[in-house]
Amino acid sequence: MAAIERVEVHGLRGRTLVVVLTGQEPDAARTHRFASLGPTAVKRFATVLREALPVRDKAELALSGPSLVRVEALERPGLPAVRWDVATVVAFFLVLAALLITRSWMGAAFWLFVPMLVGAGVSLTALGWKPVREGWILAVRGITVDGRRENSGSVDAGDSDASYVYLFTDAEGAMRAYRGTNGGRDEEEILYDPRNPGVSQLRRRNAAQFATGLALLLVLALPLLGSGVALGLFALADLFGSVSSTVF
Repeated sequence: MAAIERVEVHGLRGRTLVVVLTGQEPDAARTHRFASLGPTAVKRFATVLREALPVRDKAELALSGPSLVRVEALERPGLPAVRWDVATVVAFFLVLAALLITRSWMGAAFWLFVPMLVGAGVSLTALGWKPVREGWILAVRGITVDGRRENSGSVDAGDSDASYVYLFTDAEGAMRAYRGTNGGRDEEEILYDPRNPGVSQLRRRNAAQFATGLALLLVLALPLLGSGVALGLFALADLFGSVSSTVF
């Protein structure tokens, strides 16, 4: 309160609170404006501040108020995050209800299979995408180094789930570790990504891992996703066809 000279209410419908600090600086340096959507709240807050301001002499009013006040800009709260899982479930049941109401029995039967097929396809896509992505990165820009086998759990506590642990030195001289279910030899060639050394694989296994992931995507994931989308489109077409026949 010692740094405030006066409080005013400005703007259209009194939505701006103006706080003028004490001191000899120009008004622009001593004035702070706070906009609000609620004029009633601004007026009440200004009244409370005015009543709390002490009576001061000229010497106190000459003190530099800006030096006593710290201004901190606050980030505006963003829009609430959309719960896509909840929205998807709600949309699914709304469409199912519409199919049942319009007696689109075939469409309703097909619609029930959509989440199973699409869910399985998405899960398999996530499972196959990682070896495909990492295998491609390692094939394009990977660096091959020698790795020395260590017993599982001997490097740190996080190795307890790894069947094999191989230590290797990257191009910058830092010690790294490959952890995985592939291995068995005392020494192995390790292929790692210099931009992200955490991405690594046994050199002799990289092509096989890439091929396995690609086959998983092409043989299982994409057909499941395609079937789910096709059944969903058929169900929607059946729904809109029933609605059109009812209306016309």
